[in-house]
Amino acid sequence: MLLVNIQSEWIYEFTRNNLELKNWGSITIIIISKIFLFIILLVLLEFLFNKGVRFIGRRIVSNIIWGNILYENKVFDSLAHFFPLCIGFFLIQPFFRDHHTTILYLEKVFNILFVLIVLQFLIRVINSIMSISTSENNHQTIAVRSFSQLLKIVSSIFCVLIIISILTKNDLLSVITSLGAITAIVILVFRDTILGFVSGVQMASTKMIKVGDWIGISKYSIEGTVIEINLISAKIENFDKTITSIPTYDLISTAVTNFEVMRQKNIRRIKRSILFNIQSFHFCNSSKLEKFQHFYLIKNYIQKKQKEIDLFNQKKNIDVSMDINGRRLTNIGLFRQYALEYLHQHPRISQSETLMVRHLEPTPYGLPIELYCFTKTSESVKYEQIQASVFDHLLTAAKEFNLKVTQVTTNVSH
Repeated sequence: MLLVNIQSEWIYEFTRNNLELKNWGSITIIIISKIFLFIILLVLLEFLFNKGVRFIGRRIVSNIIWGNILYENKVFDSLAHFFPLCIGFFLIQPFFRDHHTTILYLEKVFNILFVLIVLQFLIRVINSIMSISTSENNHQTIAVRSFSQLLKIVSSIFCVLIIISILTKNDLLSVITSLGAITAIVILVFRDTILGFVSGVQMASTKMIKVGDWIGISKYSIEGTVIEINLISAKIENFDKTITSIPTYDLISTAVTNFEVMRQKNIRRIKRSILFNIQSFHFCNSSKLEKFQHFYLIKNYIQKKQKEIDLFNQKKNIDVSMDINGRRLTNIGLFRQYALEYLHQHPRISQSETLMVRHLEPTPYGLPIELYCFTKTSESVKYEQIQASVFDHLLTAAKEFNLKVTQVTTNVSH
């Protein structure tokens, strides 16, 4: 400090005698030169401590499980900033002892820098914790991510309030109290943030959705994989490789279909119908039944069912010369049974899940026969192949039962 004071006196005398400056001009030059020297000193200290802390940090990384994450997020770099700032803060008084106004302003600057470095350190620590906690993709990941982002926002706001209190020379409580009048505006501005945080906690606690889940949202006509859920928005990668962003709270406020359980079980539902022309339905006579008995899948069914029907008609003494009298097999009924047996025999259709072929409500265009079953794979390409092969066969087999599939145009060349 003695060297600095001697240099200051020399600059003062030189500017007064040689440059013919007034007293205030000489003082200004002295202050600027001291600030310049002070900054050089801080830069040198910053360089030295940064190199030292990084060197020590590399040694610590090898001994800490999550050390690499802390090092990658530059947590040690933030620590390195503290030391030169602390030294610089204690040197302000002896360095500028004759310039009290400069001391006051520099102390404010250093206080603000301390606040900013603490904020930087907190954000980097939070980022490291988030990286460690989200290394495994589970439902808790959403809560950690949402809470981390909220904590960063709260920390930033709190540091801004501290800086305001430093600049205005008011205590922090007074600054916070003065913000009470604009609480409604603050809530309005941070509405999506608050809703997003609550949504993230609810999704984590109820285990509704996590990153990597395959979901569908009918409100937005979206179906794809969740690639990110943060405090404000969720990103969904559609199957056409486009990215859709929606508000996070929409994941709990709207109807969301989660297909992840289906994918974990490695099954996928087929729920599709064939629309038949009702005018092609008819009772089966003996010649038709003789033909259908050659169909391997329904041979035993026809024999068993025909015995049951004959016994019923005989017991009731029904005149079977009229087709409408008594019980009879129909071509649509036999096709339905054929489709059911075909699904039971199919090697790629799950037999442990719900499997049925059923009538839906008749429409002006015909009667829908719906197939409801599950494939033994959830992979889209294989699923589509299985579904296509099933309907290829059944649509073609329908002709063997003299059934007509309804279609808008019937311009078929014979």
